[in-house]
Amino acid sequence: MKAAHVQTVLTTLLFIFSQQPPSFVHAFIISTPSILHISTGASRQHQTASYRRSVLIANRMNEHPKDEGIGDFKSRRMDIVRILQKSYYRSMDDDEDVIGGDFGTRRRTNYDETTGRILNLPLWRVGWVETPGRRNCLNVHEGQYTHMFETILSQSKDNDQPMYFGHLYVPGGSSNARRNPEYQVKTWEQELEDESRFDVSILDTFEGSSRVNGRAAVIGCLMQVVDYRRMNDGRLMILVQAVERFVVDEIVETTPYAVANVQILLDEEELPWIHSSKFVGENTCKFIRGKAVSASFMYHDYEFDKPKLPIPDSRNADGDSEVYLSKEDVPWIDISMLLPFAHYSTDDVSLTTANERRAWVEKSCLDLKENASGSLPLEQQLQNGGLLWKPPPLMTSNVVIRRPEDLNDCDTLETLLWLALNDFCRAAQFKLPEEVSCLLPSEIDYLDITPMTTLSPKYPKIRRQLRLSYLAPALIENLEAGKDLRQVWLNTPSTNARLRGALERFDYLNGQLMGEFM
Repeated sequence: MKAAHVQTVLTTLLFIFSQQPPSFVHAFIISTPSILHISTGASRQHQTASYRRSVLIANRMNEHPKDEGIGDFKSRRMDIVRILQKSYYRSMDDDEDVIGGDFGTRRRTNYDETTGRILNLPLWRVGWVETPGRRNCLNVHEGQYTHMFETILSQSKDNDQPMYFGHLYVPGGSSNARRNPEYQVKTWEQELEDESRFDVSILDTFEGSSRVNGRAAVIGCLMQVVDYRRMNDGRLMILVQAVERFVVDEIVETTPYAVANVQILLDEEELPWIHSSKFVGENTCKFIRGKAVSASFMYHDYEFDKPKLPIPDSRNADGDSEVYLSKEDVPWIDISMLLPFAHYSTDDVSLTTANERRAWVEKSCLDLKENASGSLPLEQQLQNGGLLWKPPPLMTSNVVIRRPEDLNDCDTLETLLWLALNDFCRAAQFKLPEEVSCLLPSEIDYLDITPMTTLSPKYPKIRRQLRLSYLAPALIENLEAGKDLRQVWLNTPSTNARLRGALERFDYLNGQLMGEFM
């Protein structure tokens, strides 16, 4: 039996059990515990201990079932489901890259610092797009993804490593990905070789968003799990935030969920060789990129605080005692206060090390020698193939609104965008979220925008501009000029191009708003 088949069967069983009476699950635990242990390659000693523990707990849960309410019933049922899950995911505590016996193989997610790749990254393929700087609260209810996140949670149970997964857009969502071969996960090289991507015309579509929104994406967002709770119906509530973007480089598995090796993609401004007059091939760039990605990751501690869900956490250290939430227990309004953007940390200690690392990367590239070996740098290949591309011009009434291409200074674009944001807020009576207004540079002190908090003076302006280039377009994504463009912004090669695209749209909207008052 293949590993994927075992995982699929057990995932399905766990989902079914979350919907069944405790007595049904109790009978299964007593009669057939070995399949769970075999699938994880557990030792006979562990099998025996886990079996006895399962029997004792399951018997205890069958005591006094007649007088319980629906809440107690669901909680008792979930306790038994958790026994099964712990048996299955037990081997995730092993300190190995590949885990499992003959009946199952599960690979641990690893970050390769030398190249800036994330290896064995589980992929959450859904019908919407995330961009760096955003935060979301996921409602995980599909069996394959419940299995995926339980695997992620079990891998990081006893260490302080970040819990990562990849977010990839697929038209129609995960169900469409399973039914339609056209939407199977693929690498960037496979996407370049697929000539069907040229079948989608962008000439008659507003903003050309169909160029990316009509296809399964190969460029996605690296997500980090911040906190989670289990529901009494088997679902998972998971607080996540988007920290980087990536491109799918190699497919590892496709069932029961996709797993891939991905390359973290930085904006051009953070690639040391971009402004060099010397040609440097991918064989050299991949190691320089790895250093730059490592420096980028060091800023995460400051750029993303780690809030907890506003729900009491009943889990003990071993996870043996847990209170499962009902829908009525969830404070939806309080959770919404954490969304949709991530907040900065108030502790800027990590910035010193991050800045030193960034300076070291830039200095190490000063004496870069010309090296024509290997192919073009990955970023150049993606641009040449049309996977990374500048936002399309804003077209309205047969008029193209486009800022001059020679305006390539991020500092100038940032200032102009803040002026446009100020005009937009004044005309639309709109108040910027604090997560956006805190990005206002201290030297721009002549606007109506007054942030309640300011960023650390140690925080580099290029990182601030990068964050603004993603968050500013998000403010107008419900308007015609900005809708359906998240994947466009994610596929934009540079902070400069993203700032320019956002500025063009705010200029257009301001013109429309000002026209209403004339």
